[in-house]
Amino acid sequence: MLLSDYAQNKISDALHRGQALGAPATLYFTLLKCTKGARVNSTAYALNDTVAVTANDSKIHLYKVTTAGTTAAAQSTLYPGVANEVITDGSAVLTEQNAALDAGTAISEPSGGGYARVALTASLTNWSGTQSAGSTTASSGTGGVSSNNVAITFPTPSADWVSGTEKIWGMAVFDASSGGNLWEIAPLGALQSVLNGQAAPSFAIGSVVTTLGN
Repeated sequence: MLLSDYAQNKISDALHRGQALGAPATLYFTLLKCTKGARVNSTAYALNDTVAVTANDSKIHLYKVTTAGTTAAAQSTLYPGVANEVITDGSAVLTEQNAALDAGTAISEPSGGGYARVALTASLTNWSGTQSAGSTTASSGTGGVSSNNVAITFPTPSADWVSGTEKIWGMAVFDASSGGNLWEIAPLGALQSVLNGQAAPSFAIGSVVTTLGN
């Protein structure tokens, strides 16, 4: 998971400027959706559509259509996966949304159908130390890697959480059950649809990984 602008500013002020970190006692995990799912060849997109692209770095990135148009007949090497890059794709122009995501202005969550953020208390028990997955003592590792020691399970959907061409592409961490400050963001490994009748979406133990390091 990547730190948002808010989180980076809080850490910088705490480390270098003597300010209280104000880290949340409870983490609230969210799902993130885009309006048009995965990019499709030779397809017309409207201004401000949001599209998930598996770029050449093999990661899902969120792009926004900043000039309406029709995508090229093949994705090929169009998308290297550089933060905030502007890609001319056929007659359409798409802009990678890293800066907007960091600022919290490109966040789109599901709503209705029983959707709610998942609360997880910040603790040694719930989140591993950097020394090893599953550890419950203070961090003593060298790589800055930590992961969830418990499953993060959302409510069972009572109606579709995405509609039409929408897809779930990522997740984020806030410090409140609604609204609040954005701390972390991460793409999923694959796009998902969460529909009525499906099992409760869940992230297995050890599958949510965050890395703090140089």
